[in-house]
Amino acid sequence: MTSPETNTNPPLSGEDRLRRRRLRILVVWIITIGAGFLGGITFGLAASGVLSLSPLLFWAGLALLAVGLVAASLWFMRRVDEVEVIDNLWASFAGLLAHTLISAGWVAASARGLAPAPDVISVLLGTLAVTFVAYLGLKLRRRLG
Repeated sequence: MTSPETNTNPPLSGEDRLRRRRLRILVVWIITIGAGFLGGITFGLAASGVLSLSPLLFWAGLALLAVGLVAASLWFMRRVDEVEVIDNLWASFAGLLAHTLISAGWVAASARGLAPAPDVISVLLGTLAVTFVAYLGLKLRRRLG
């Protein structure tokens, strides 16, 4: 007989730990992407008029989305290793710089009549594209050496 204090589980090998870590990251990505997809469909249907939302329900959903994004980000950052955190922080910093430069540049050009009025969706998509390219570049650099 073994006592309750006896550890009957053998220690995990490095490959098993890596496999579990990758699975955890994949689960977090799937949950986050799924929640974003469902939220996007809901708000898209509401914006097009297909789905009728009262103002209170709309703002409550938006608040829930904001809380969910913060919670998912904290959950993700606590469950990944420091290399993943650093890559996310650098990519986020690149996105923040891109957003600042795109927004300020477009507003300045528009004020001088050199460009049309700034479009929020275009700025957002440009910011996301720069963030994604920065993250992908960091991952490729680490993978390729």
